[in-house]
Amino acid sequence: MFLKNIKNIFKSYFPILSNKIISFRDNNKLAKFFYSKKNLNINRNIHGKKIVDIDDKNSERNIFLSYYFRPKLEKNTFKNVNFKNNSKNTAIIIQGPVSNYENFVIETINIYLKIFPEALIILSTWDDEVDKNFLKQTQKLENFHLILNKKPVTKYNVNLQIISTSKALDYAIQKNLKYSLKTRTDCRIYNPYSLIYLKSLLNTFKTDKFNMNYNRILSCSVDSRIFRVYGLSDICLFSETKDLSKYFINESYEESIEKLNLNIQSPIVNETAVINEIFLCSRYISNLDLELKWTLDDWWVKCREIFCVFDRSSIDLFWYKYHWQYEQRFTNNYTSNFNQSLQFSDWINIFNKKTEIYNQINKEKWQITNGILEQKN
Repeated sequence: MFLKNIKNIFKSYFPILSNKIISFRDNNKLAKFFYSKKNLNINRNIHGKKIVDIDDKNSERNIFLSYYFRPKLEKNTFKNVNFKNNSKNTAIIIQGPVSNYENFVIETINIYLKIFPEALIILSTWDDEVDKNFLKQTQKLENFHLILNKKPVTKYNVNLQIISTSKALDYAIQKNLKYSLKTRTDCRIYNPYSLIYLKSLLNTFKTDKFNMNYNRILSCSVDSRIFRVYGLSDICLFSETKDLSKYFINESYEESIEKLNLNIQSPIVNETAVINEIFLCSRYISNLDLELKWTLDDWWVKCREIFCVFDRSSIDLFWYKYHWQYEQRFTNNYTSNFNQSLQFSDWINIFNKKTEIYNQINKEKWQITNGILEQKN
């Protein structure tokens, strides 16, 4: 608890420096190499919880351990396979930092060009993060467009995401691309039929049933939260381009918080912290002129009517960040009596108004302690 308090104080008083340290921790090549070579520790704590809790000496005998293999390089994927007619009229946006992810991003682009040959791949990153070698490897690629943005000085990371994503969506609109899939530089999709699947979801769960004149925003289950009010993950989103551009309207966190009539020093409503993905989701709802009630019931209503959550396994999404070897860390937990993760099975329950099975006592709650924003549970 002491170390956690020190960490929160440091993040509060030195946000820009803290963000740089976190970025170095997450993106450092040496650290990634070190963690990739470590043996898995089945009893380790991840985000404060154990996936399994086995303390006896023969713990290996008391678990089912499975493996999932994905090739790192494009040349080792889908040899002699043609994926025509599965990605028309679609932009695949890769946004975020490239530094220390150069090879990963280049291989991701090449895999997408192979499995989504009729899509336009857009990389929207920062002009200070792309070196000559990266430019050389990407400048002659067909169906690929690079956007180099000037990085602003800001203590709010969400501003960086807003800028890089909105610029890419503007370009997709300019190119008259009907659909857009928003991803990140530390993510990679392997399922070549992902776009067909996502378009099918849009067509199957139409919003006109609820008298809405816009399409659903589809989000991946990775870090979408069932007990976090307006907790829609921003890691991987899909919709028609015109609708997704409303989600990432190019307006800063500071400006939007003011329009939401919130105090940027203590952005909490009904014990919900209006930050990061919660902020993006609630801002979008507000911009649709829909009421924000800041309750779990209202969050589930919005899930049912204007959003949809699909499982990461449906598109075979790999997230190359944090404890990436423990891929199911958010979804499969056998040491607590509930999971925060919002998966498609949960979403379909919500869609069919079966929310009585979820205990609202598990609602995520935030507070301000000595000027520091922290989660209570």
